[in-house]
Amino acid sequence: MNISRQINIIIVISMGAFLVVSIMLSMHSLNSLKNTEISKMRETLLTERKNKLSDVVQNAYSVMETANFYEPAQKAIANMRFGENKQNYFFIVDYSGTFWVNPAQPDLVGKTGMILKDAKGDSYIQRIITDANVQGEGFIQYDDVKPGATHPSAKLVHFKQFKNWEWVICAGEYIDDIDGIVAGNAQELDAAMRGQVIQISIFGILAMIVTVIFSSMFFTKKLVLPIRQLIEAVEKITSGDFGGVINIKASQEINRLAEALMQMQNSFIVAYRRLKTLTIEANSKQMDDDQMMDDIFDESPGKTRFAVKSAI
Repeated sequence: MNISRQINIIIVISMGAFLVVSIMLSMHSLNSLKNTEISKMRETLLTERKNKLSDVVQNAYSVMETANFYEPAQKAIANMRFGENKQNYFFIVDYSGTFWVNPAQPDLVGKTGMILKDAKGDSYIQRIITDANVQGEGFIQYDDVKPGATHPSAKLVHFKQFKNWEWVICAGEYIDDIDGIVAGNAQELDAAMRGQVIQISIFGILAMIVTVIFSSMFFTKKLVLPIRQLIEAVEKITSGDFGGVINIKASQEINRLAEALMQMQNSFIVAYRRLKTLTIEANSKQMDDDQMMDDIFDESPGKTRFAVKSAI
């Protein structure tokens, strides 16, 4: 595997890990924002319902304040409705838990409401009376089964104490629709979050591709090509070609390596020339010696004696 491919693999792995971490952090951040947004939405919707119940209870409270006696107030409040399709009503209990108004169950008027239990088996009338005596007014929430339903739903009740008659006037409304609204918005937020994660992934992949391309070009120019040139220069030197010119422009380290290679090449050239000179000199001397021997050991007897005598 060549160095360029190795560098690209390292870049891809590094950027891939960075992309995965970025996506995970983005998902965590977006999920936190989603939960915060859902919590705020639920709180806002619940506050709106509380304000609405508080307003309608105050209206009924005003009726009692202007009434001269129990019966006109009972009749007026029993006929009052609020909410969608005017389906919600008011009920009144006294401090002992006896119903004075209950349009949903008229047969309970004049009877104790302490027997009424919520889905958990607790007496919500007792809770209302206890809290009214302590706070004067406030809210309670409990689970109750809607008419025609089989499963309990959350119900919010606002109560307010009317001390003159020792009554507690109450108005309630089911708030399970808030969960539906919040769930719908949560799905929209989830879809938006998935879209953002997809966008981040696409941009990250594109950025990774562009980075790999440009880094490959950069490293090829600054690292791979100079190394290849060095390899070619070394191969020429090892093959005996000392005439090549090493002209490499790269990083400081590679330039130093090229300079060292040039110095080695120059040393080889000097050594080669010196060796060549010595070889020529040796050959020349050998030729002289051979000529001398030829002169001494000439085949002609006369010439041999003369050559020997001359040599002596």
